[in-house]
Amino acid sequence: MKKIAKSLLAFFSVCCLIFLSFSSCNKEEDEGLPPKLFVMFSDSTNIKDTSIEAGKSIQIIVKGCGSGSNITYFSLIRNGVHVLDSGLNSSEFISNRLIVRGTDSIENYTVLIRDRKFNEATFSFSIGLKPTLSYGSIRFWPNIILGAQNNTSVGSFFNLFSGQIYNLQQAYSNQDSVQLLYYYDVSDFNTISSPNANIDTSYFGGSYGLAHWTHKNEVRFVQINNSESEFLAMQNDSLIIANIFPYSTGKRKAKSLHAGSIYAFSTGGLYGILFVNNVNGQNSGTIDISIKIQE
Repeated sequence: MKKIAKSLLAFFSVCCLIFLSFSSCNKEEDEGLPPKLFVMFSDSTNIKDTSIEAGKSIQIIVKGCGSGSNITYFSLIRNGVHVLDSGLNSSEFISNRLIVRGTDSIENYTVLIRDRKFNEATFSFSIGLKPTLSYGSIRFWPNIILGAQNNTSVGSFFNLFSGQIYNLQQAYSNQDSVQLLYYYDVSDFNTISSPNANIDTSYFGGSYGLAHWTHKNEVRFVQINNSESEFLAMQNDSLIIANIFPYSTGKRKAKSLHAGSIYAFSTGGLYGILFVNNVNGQNSGTIDISIKIQE
């Protein structure tokens, strides 16, 4: 995972440098002018309407330049719904965004930026839907048993890609390999989240506690309505693609879990589905889940 992250970082850095060579921000004295907005594909070609298969992704680069006033707001809107709302306060910014194609017949996107004087600039484009020619393979982790925060015999932390379960000390030593964890909360009850969620520090405290982690992976969740039989029948990622959601709209926790709960989730550009087989106990108990995730 570290090698992948380093490669992606290097790739995005090169893209940004290329992009900067194509467009520049010239300072304007007239604060009544709208900010400048540039939107390009990751290869620095101009954004245009395109079509891709459901589940496929495109990378875009967004650059905003204030015209006398700092930019304070950046939004990405899909089919009229805000999938990203970001506050900032800068004369210019660059943002790399990954767009994963859902299953709507058409996806109309608008990029919007606004400065502190409420001057706006927008750019719109559409992504059509190509027929899916073949579905991708999946990784299946059946009957994963995780222990809650006070369980001293069963680990609470899980690696989605190796299937490894860690206790707190092991997880601390493998922070970049932990995507999921399980705990019980008096308000949220039985909960699956990622290390980057807002978790009470008393649940996983001490020298190896989450408060001392320097790397926290993030997973986003959306509850779905598929049945256990549909989940078990999955042989490829078709059901996963049918439940794809814009990453930024997902929640950082899957809460109030019980037998039969089912959630779509996303991390690192991959999507999957999590099914709860059984829950036993509370802060010293266990949860039994099964996971199918794109390879």
